[in-house]
Amino acid sequence: MKYLLIFLGFLPFAFKSQSFVNRTFSQLYDIQAKSVVQMGNGSYLVVGTQSFSNGFLSVHDVNGQCIQTQFLSQGALSSFSEFTQLTKINDTLALIGGKISIAVGPAEIWQGITIAINQTGQILWSVISSITDPGVDATVRDIERLNDSTMLVLTSGIGTASNALSEVDFYGNVHWTKAYDLNADGFQLNDLCTRDSSIYACGQQFALGTFSGVILKLDSVGNLIEGNKYDHGYQPDFIQVIAQHDGLVLANRSHAMNSMDLIKVNYNGNITEQKTFQNGMGMGMIEEQASKPLCVIDSVTCWYWQGGDFGSYANKISTPNLLPIQSLMHMGNIQRIIEQDTLLYMLSSGPLYGIKQQVIMQKHYAISAVDSIDQLYTYCTYPNNEIPLNEIAPTRTSFTPMVSAGNSPSPWYYPFVANQPWTNEPFCVEMLGGLNEENLKFGPNPCDEKVHINGNINQPYRIFSMDGKLIQQGKIDISGNIETYNLPSGNYLVKVSTNTIKVAIKH
Repeated sequence: MKYLLIFLGFLPFAFKSQSFVNRTFSQLYDIQAKSVVQMGNGSYLVVGTQSFSNGFLSVHDVNGQCIQTQFLSQGALSSFSEFTQLTKINDTLALIGGKISIAVGPAEIWQGITIAINQTGQILWSVISSITDPGVDATVRDIERLNDSTMLVLTSGIGTASNALSEVDFYGNVHWTKAYDLNADGFQLNDLCTRDSSIYACGQQFALGTFSGVILKLDSVGNLIEGNKYDHGYQPDFIQVIAQHDGLVLANRSHAMNSMDLIKVNYNGNITEQKTFQNGMGMGMIEEQASKPLCVIDSVTCWYWQGGDFGSYANKISTPNLLPIQSLMHMGNIQRIIEQDTLLYMLSSGPLYGIKQQVIMQKHYAISAVDSIDQLYTYCTYPNNEIPLNEIAPTRTSFTPMVSAGNSPSPWYYPFVANQPWTNEPFCVEMLGGLNEENLKFGPNPCDEKVHINGNINQPYRIFSMDGKLIQQGKIDISGNIETYNLPSGNYLVKVSTNTIKVAIKH
């Protein structure tokens, strides 16, 4: 791991954000994307898992076009891998987290893996991590930036009662590792966040046939300050935690009643708010749902989304009261939403099958990038806001795991290898309502100065380029025409009501 890496002193690249939707699917394999980040050079990095359990990394240019795909190489010591985490550390460094199957004697077990990559997707270093018993399955659940020089890597057992937290620097050197175990019953940590000099970890405990939510407060080197457990009839499972101005906001995926809630606690562990969102969109299998459905916007606002293969709702949340400010519906499975000062981008997968009017047997994913929430509504639907419900708060009790020195992650390197080229769809037409040309009579096609749409006088229309940019909008005139004389020759998508038609302009 002796690499000459220069991470500091780079001035961020300036890129003008643009509106696009780009969908990608593998020609040979189903793919399930889990996370995305935009790097300093403007490129987007996407990680996930393709069928046969190979963790993949794809690189997209500033317009969303997939320009490179690769997966972790199979070999004598590695048969399978899965990537579920991707954390941007700075403009030139990101960390992938997940698991890899490694031969240990006569058996194969899952071990957590952390891979550092640069903005072009090249591996810089990697480490593997285990829990207290190195012969038991484990995976990396979360990676968080701790400060300007170090990151935190959370590793948890798979079906076992053990967790490990490590501090790793930008060069892959491990500074310390703490193990968190419990004698009587198992518990699993899912996510981390930091606030001032404290680390907060959330998860679940399984005891006597039921689940409880768990929050640990740790100092800056992983020692336990306080632990709390939260019990309720819906059997809480805290899957993500973010720090806000006066407390923590937790995403809960309960094990009873299919309830998915937001819970807010202050820094002393007392519950101050709780909301249940009744939107009827949680129709996906658990493994298809987003594992990290929260994203911080600022100190008092965050995104929260939920759903499955058949659709997702996303809400911009005011965290003082956990009430939605804005909402959108997306006919796909939202995995990640990131809002920056002048850019909002979203990673989604599905719907499960279907590209245009064809039926295929591959899953796919789409990256949507826009300048504003209003532009995102071009590709999504604005639903009626439903006021979330208040519920009786869970019961809080103390929770004290055993803390000890954990197994230090070990340097480990296996290369990425090139994958087959993946198909790019520059515009996700399902987001516009589908290509229902049979529902609209129009012509001529190709057209020159105007195109006539039968029976739609004074109806609003929007014209998009084939890469998803809004080119022109207005109302169909009293003669049923849309003027096209000022548009360059080429192919365009015209949306009228819920119908989208493909029109060629030729001057």
